Amino acid sequence: LVIGKKVWANWELDLGKPQKKVARYFTQDEMQRIIDNTKGQYRVLFALLAGTGLRIGEAAGLHVEDLDLGNCVVYVRRSVWKGCEQTPKTENSVRVIDIHPDLAWLLGEFLAGKTTGRVFISKRGTPISDQNVRNRVLHPLLAELEIPKGGFHACRHMRVTHLRKQGTPAHLQTQWVGHSSLATTDRYDHTAQEKEYRREVATRVGLGFAVVGPNGPN
Repeated sequence: LVIGKKVWANWELDLGKPQKKVARYFTQDEMQRIIDNTKGQYRVLFALLAGTGLRIGEAAGLHVEDLDLGNCVVYVRRSVWKGCEQTPKTENSVRVIDIHPDLAWLLGEFLAGKTTGRVFISKRGTPISDQNVRNRVLHPLLAELEIPKGGFHACRHMRVTHLRKQGTPAHLQTQWVGHSSLATTDRYDHTAQEKEYRREVATRVGLGFAVVGPNGPN
């Protein structure tokens, strides 16, 4: 009606679809190198983040009383944000995390009989600062090891990916990482990006029928 006649093109602009950004996660090999090349409390911190899926604020808020190492359990009861202790991020963040005996041993060795107080502390005796640890410890280490830059959340993504690869029940995945639904946890899964894992699964699943190939009848 405005132009008065038909035109050969419409007025819809196709700008394409925005590329979905893939969150950074540390592979198992990268995480191993990070832990192997870190000393002191930061080695324990990085191992704990990768072995539990804890948020950095939750790790900073841990007290020795929150650890039941004999039963391999970590209780998440508080978090630290900008140096202030507070309740965790969400209701689901208050949780119980079951940990591997090796991680319980590492924590016990680090605490060396300590029975109270914070698990991780700064030189001034205050809670560790996520910004300081990231900028002064993690990122310089990644640069030294020539590992692409990532933050503490990359450890959390690594944990979920590992749980998925091991076939961990869905309800335990959400409980341990502190999510309200499996849909949220799905966004932390990077198994589809790991070629070796995909190949391993394809081989293990099999064809469902028999053929004769280089490995004999299947």
